[in-house]
Amino acid sequence: MTQHGPDARDEVNGGTFDVVICGGGLSGLTLGLQLRQEFPDLRVLILERVARPLPDGCHKVGESSVELGSSYFLSLGLQDYLPKHQIYKHGLRFFPGGGHKPLHERFEIGPMQEPIVPSFQLDRGSFESDLRQFNQDRGNVLLEGCAVRDVEISSTGGLHNVFFEMLDEPEKTRRSVQTKWLVDATGRHALLRKRMKLTRGSRHSASAGWYRINGKLDINDLVPPEQKSWHEKPFASERWRSTNHFMGPGYWVWVIPLSSGMTSIGAVIHNELHSFDDVRSLERVQQFIQKHEPQLFEELKKYEVRDFLCLRDYSHQVGRAWSTERWAMVGEAGAFVDPMYSPGSDFIAYANTFTTELIRTDREGGDLETRTRELNLQYRALVSGNIDVYASCAPVYGHPSAMLAKVYWDNFAYWSYSCQYFMRRIYRLTGEAAVPFQEVGLRIVELSGYMQKLLREWALLKPEEPEAGTAAMPRFPSILVDAHLALQDQMTPDETLAYMRKRVVEGEEIAAELLVRVLGELGPERAAQLIERAGVAAWRLKVDPARLAHESSVGLSRRHALSPIARDIERSLGRRERLVDEATLRTLLGSNLQPEAAAPAQPQLAPA
Repeated sequence: MTQHGPDARDEVNGGTFDVVICGGGLSGLTLGLQLRQEFPDLRVLILERVARPLPDGCHKVGESSVELGSSYFLSLGLQDYLPKHQIYKHGLRFFPGGGHKPLHERFEIGPMQEPIVPSFQLDRGSFESDLRQFNQDRGNVLLEGCAVRDVEISSTGGLHNVFFEMLDEPEKTRRSVQTKWLVDATGRHALLRKRMKLTRGSRHSASAGWYRINGKLDINDLVPPEQKSWHEKPFASERWRSTNHFMGPGYWVWVIPLSSGMTSIGAVIHNELHSFDDVRSLERVQQFIQKHEPQLFEELKKYEVRDFLCLRDYSHQVGRAWSTERWAMVGEAGAFVDPMYSPGSDFIAYANTFTTELIRTDREGGDLETRTRELNLQYRALVSGNIDVYASCAPVYGHPSAMLAKVYWDNFAYWSYSCQYFMRRIYRLTGEAAVPFQEVGLRIVELSGYMQKLLREWALLKPEEPEAGTAAMPRFPSILVDAHLALQDQMTPDETLAYMRKRVVEGEEIAAELLVRVLGELGPERAAQLIERAGVAAWRLKVDPARLAHESSVGLSRRHALSPIARDIERSLGRRERLVDEATLRTLLGSNLQPEAAAPAQPQLAPA
């Protein structure tokens, strides 16, 4: 039954529900499916402003998903639907360094084979239209074409009141429903966040403008056919399925295919180096692309433009997204980080699942106050840690080697902690059982913060021109492939903790190895500048002095001397210049060196 006719609106009016979700976009609709799956007896109402039919390529940001978000969508009973109706994503593909060179003369970072753990490119129009029907088929009530005008939050544990109007009625009649749980999924309208003054600032300042074109844009078409080496790579025919990033200092332009046959084009700028004026209109975005990515612009000119949207200073944090008064915020109604690496669906998964866990606690008579406090803290920590990944990286987008190292580190941290935390349901742990996982997460965030500073200063101190080449990311075999494949493993909490702790130890060595690698490439003077500017002396990071002894070695002797992780980094990131000798490195690193083991005491001869 389609719940948007006159009978449905009158039937809903004055009714009482267990959960009312304000907003029927991606976050609200997937939450509806999750609640129905977890609690089949729950009475759920979804109120959505826009009525069907939705246009193909519905104009919303967030078409691309990655492993965590995709695993969440698949868990909602969409295992057959997604592969059939959406596009299998061929990973993330990057072309850093700026678009002044032809594409085949730029450095390419991306997968060279089909990713083992799936993710998808999502046509939001068809996907959300189908999600609406799935909600109705599974027993949720969906009322379309209605605008939520006001809410009354009960502070005494009673029912909340939600007031709405039907947009197709000439004389607006105010209707109302009551609900035990109220969920704000209204996106940037942010019904509750703005009302309760819970918007918090972000260290990340960036803006975006994007549009869709009619037709499939295959980035291979930017390269002349006579460039055979480009077109004959094993993965060449699948480049179009990637989220393709055309990158330069302080910006990146996305190219994302949609199952409707359209292609999404977007320009993201960091306010550190560019202005919102560059993306505030379709004409400005096109001019920006023409200036910074001229080869892409020439190809885009062949396609008809469908629409345009922009967002200024899109990143924001939230003071709290859940309350013991039984309200919640999900999706962009709560927090938003950045479109880079496609984390939007991940944070929908986090917020929806945390909401579901709190409703479970409430139904079972558990300690709602404790769980609300814990999940608010976890969510804020996840958002803040993710913001750090993007906030300072504007110079890195213009530096191919630094960008390659960034993708290596960021993938390692994401697959080793964030994905495992969600997929192994560690969020269900409470009290003392959760503490060791929080400690692991804090250490990963701390190490990641070091790496973002390192890569930024590297890019600033030693700019680099893009050169033709390809780097597989992840490279097979590598520690990244191991971390990616481990997403398929089923582990108990104890096994997950042991796995994460192992990854933290590896992460500490990776961070130390990247530090040595970058210092050696910069040369003594610039290395000293990096140490000071990045505050390396204050880092809780130690380098093994024995590692420095191998800086001058070459060939097979070097390979045998390096640790497996050091060899993995050298294979994945390539060989580099080594412009700093062992003695200088020791001086530069100073307090960041591990204490050297004392020589064993010599036996003393007894007196004759």
